[in-house]
Amino acid sequence: MTPKQLLSFLGECGFRSHTSESAMWYEAGPRFWLASPSHEAIDPPVTEQREVMRATGALGLRYMTVDNAERARKSFQMVASGSDYTLDKLASNARSKIRRGLKRHEIRPITGEELKTAGREAFTDTLARQDREKTYPFEKWHRVLEAVDREPGVEIWSAWFEGELAAYLMVFLIDDVCEFYQARSRNALLKHYPNNALVYYLTEEMLVRRGLRQVTYGIESLEETESVDSFKLSMGYVKKPFAQKIVFHPAIDTVLRIPGVVRGVEWMGTRETSASYWRKAYGLLNFAGLTGKQP
Repeated sequence: MTPKQLLSFLGECGFRSHTSESAMWYEAGPRFWLASPSHEAIDPPVTEQREVMRATGALGLRYMTVDNAERARKSFQMVASGSDYTLDKLASNARSKIRRGLKRHEIRPITGEELKTAGREAFTDTLARQDREKTYPFEKWHRVLEAVDREPGVEIWSAWFEGELAAYLMVFLIDDVCEFYQARSRNALLKHYPNNALVYYLTEEMLVRRGLRQVTYGIESLEETESVDSFKLSMGYVKKPFAQKIVFHPAIDTVLRIPGVVRGVEWMGTRETSASYWRKAYGLLNFAGLTGKQP
């Protein structure tokens, strides 16, 4: 796909979209817009940011940007590259899990229509682990899967254990880059290492067999994801330095300057029992440079 085709695909999935002079945007969360493709750095001027907010009703924007951008936060993107990607380059513990996963699973592409039934448990189990059950209903998931079947630049790959779907991974093929988009897996089958097998197989597929320039496994999350990042690093991915920027609507920015508001969000977002909403809200403030946390 081209970036323009990706934006069209996201529109078919039900995401609102908008194109400005520097970038294409989609509503990744309620009234919060993300630049697409997320792995490309942009530096839109303030006038353009305000235009996007006026046109979309956005409360904020999030994008990867250049290092010297004002109020940008040091961040990273997980990437793998090189046609020499092999098991031999990974640590022994990772190699062992991948080998066991590949031995126990059948790895193959799957259609969105087939996944509606076969992947239901993987979908619900993962959202429960992420505390997101109420934010991603089945209707939205089904619409995404139906859009996938109409777009050849999006693929879904799956890992099957003894005839049951253990995990799946949706990927975007954008120019000469593969971007991992949605990974889901079943709790009961994680002990058989389906994610290890699937991520390794797909990374090798894209870099070695297809010869793509790079595979990206997402930008730094707004929430603490140390265990997830450790998994990606063990699979041969590296943290490619980037700057990430959060820009709030001027009215929201004014409210956040009121003494005590940021501290209140920080308190709500850092408790052990914090809901996903508050953790993400705190992450937004952190990446916007409004908390005391250092990058």
